[in-house]
Amino acid sequence: MHRFYYNSLDENQNILELSDEISFQIINVLRLRIDEDFILFNGSGYEAVFTIIKKTKSIICKLNRVIIPIDEPSVKVKFIIGLCKPERFELILQKCTELGAFDFTPVVTERVQGGENAYPSDNRLRRWEKIIKESAEQSGRTFIPKLNKAKTLFEIVNQNIKYDKVLCLWEDFEGYNINQALGELDNIKSLCIIIGPPGGFSNEEAEKLKTIGVKLVSLGKRILRTETAAISVMASIIYHYGDFRD
Repeated sequence: MHRFYYNSLDENQNILELSDEISFQIINVLRLRIDEDFILFNGSGYEAVFTIIKKTKSIICKLNRVIIPIDEPSVKVKFIIGLCKPERFELILQKCTELGAFDFTPVVTERVQGGENAYPSDNRLRRWEKIIKESAEQSGRTFIPKLNKAKTLFEIVNQNIKYDKVLCLWEDFEGYNINQALGELDNIKSLCIIIGPPGGFSNEEAEKLKTIGVKLVSLGKRILRTETAAISVMASIIYHYGDFRD
C-alpha cells in the first residue's frame, strides 16, 4: 500500500483534504481511484489508512483504520559525518534512514575538501531532507529522522558528549572494535557515531576527540568508504541491540 508523510496529521482527523504535492502523486502518478486506500503518517509515530472519497484537483479522504506502527530501534543512533561528495552523502541518508537512524549532522573537518565552501547550501539541505522523508515512507517508518545544519566537528561533539555516549570510527585505530564497544554499552537510550570524510581524521583530530571523552573504535582491517562505514555500523548497532528480531 502506498505511504505518504503528512506532517499535519493528528489522531483527531477523520476527513482530510490533502496537500497539492500528495494529491498530485495520487491523481497523476499513481492514478488511484475513489474507494482505494493509502497510508498517511505524521513523522512522530502516528499512522493510519485513509480511503479516497472524492477526487477533483485535490484528494479528499476519510479515516479507515489506525495502524500500530513498526517499533523504532531501541537505541537512538545519531550520526556525525564528515562531508563527502553529495551523492555519497545521500546514500548514507537513504540507507541509514531505512535502517533506523535517529538524526544526522554533517560536519566540516580538516580533510573535508573546500573548507568553508564545503557547507551544503539551503537547496542541498532541502534535497537531503526530501531523501530522508522518502526513505522513511518506503521503509515503513513512522518517524522522520532530523537533518541538522552542518557544523564544525568539535562544535557538535562538545554538544553531544554531555548527554550521549560517543564513538568515533577511525581506520588507524587498532585493539578496540565496534563489537567490543557495543558490548560495554548496556541500558543506553542514544548513541552518537562519528565518521570521517574521505581521507579520514588527522592524528590531531583523533587525539583531541580522545581527550574530550570520545571512544575511538575500529571496524576491522579494511579501509571503508564513508558511506560503507556508516551503513555497516548502523546495521551492527541494530543487530547488537536485537532490532533485527521479530
